[in-house]
Amino acid sequence: MTHHGEIVQRIWDQLSPLEVIKQPLTDCVGLILAEDRYATFDLPRVPCSGVDGYAFKSADTVSASREQPVTLAVIESIRAGVLPRKEVVSGTAARIMTGAMVPKGADCVVRFEDTEDPGNQYGVSPERPGSVGFVGAAEPWDNIRRPGSFSKKGALIVPKGVVIGPAQLAALTAHGITVLKVVRRPVIAILSTGDELVRAGRPLGTGKAYDCNATALAALVSRYGCIPKVLGIARDNMDSVLSKLRRGLATDALITSGGASRGDYDLIRLVLENKGRVVCSTSTIGGGGLFTFGLLNSGFEPDAAPNIPVFALPGSPSGCLINFEMLVKPALFKLLGHRSFERPQVEAEALDSFPGSRKTAVLKWSKLEKNNGTAKVRLKSPDECGMFASIAAANSLTLLPGGTRTNSGDTMQVVPLDW
Repeated sequence: MTHHGEIVQRIWDQLSPLEVIKQPLTDCVGLILAEDRYATFDLPRVPCSGVDGYAFKSADTVSASREQPVTLAVIESIRAGVLPRKEVVSGTAARIMTGAMVPKGADCVVRFEDTEDPGNQYGVSPERPGSVGFVGAAEPWDNIRRPGSFSKKGALIVPKGVVIGPAQLAALTAHGITVLKVVRRPVIAILSTGDELVRAGRPLGTGKAYDCNATALAALVSRYGCIPKVLGIARDNMDSVLSKLRRGLATDALITSGGASRGDYDLIRLVLENKGRVVCSTSTIGGGGLFTFGLLNSGFEPDAAPNIPVFALPGSPSGCLINFEMLVKPALFKLLGHRSFERPQVEAEALDSFPGSRKTAVLKWSKLEKNNGTAKVRLKSPDECGMFASIAAANSLTLLPGGTRTNSGDTMQVVPLDW
């Protein structure tokens, strides 16, 4: 998929990550951390138990065995979050729960299951015993979490450039961190063009079609961590197109569908030529259609430097979605602050044939499967089930090479989709 890679690189070179802002921790999911964050204290802060069991002096059980258990008096029960009230001395033990602070005097913990505790195999004891037998020797620090064993004060816990997810939230929250510096979430304007388009929910006249591209693009923009702003439908005249585009000039980028080709009423490219700059305009690998990327002058000012990225996608729903996946998605990652973009690809065995040979390569909606640990891909023709059913059932795009027929058993290059 070299052709797409070359276009992505040209687009990537024109873009920069957005500015850094401070944001509450819980609003940062999916964003890029813009600073290194360090542990603000040791975790755990005190020695605590790693299991439910008994805390005692290891020297008391040196001679313990199943044949000759050592019995210790139980002096208290300690749960997590509650400070021990008594000191453990020789001949005594404290019941202790996972995460609880180890009492003074104890140097090890043994699980309930490794004692003669009446409830050791069955959960909570109906009665807390006054004494308990130990059936094996223990070593100092057995089952005790040392201070700083989770993280040391001053240690790097989450580095700059990482995507904030559940694991990062847990690590940061554990250290009391509530605000982060992150790369701002981009606002992406979405505009459909065409006299034939009707907003869903309105009557559909003869020769008209519902605008499905805006719905799909808004979902994809949200899926990859950006904020969609749907501008509606521009009609096939310059006044309507310019009016709609003006509403998107305050956003971080625009995605249009329709009007990207060279037809009599394809006006998006013309706007870019007159009020900005076309960076690249090309027919992508078969299935994608014509794609144009350019920069638009903010406010349409004649002397302003082009600075608003515009991704002009074809009006065909299939081509629109393919070009978003292959060309727009990497660009959104750059705006979000990702340092690189790598598209996963797998080799899979074709489970069926695709009729006819093609002069050029084609990207085909497909179904990627695992069969006995081997990747397989199903290439059901849209002619059999229809374009929309084919798209809705797909979880991948498969490259059909040009100049040859695709047969069952062929090894194919497949791009998995994470939609």
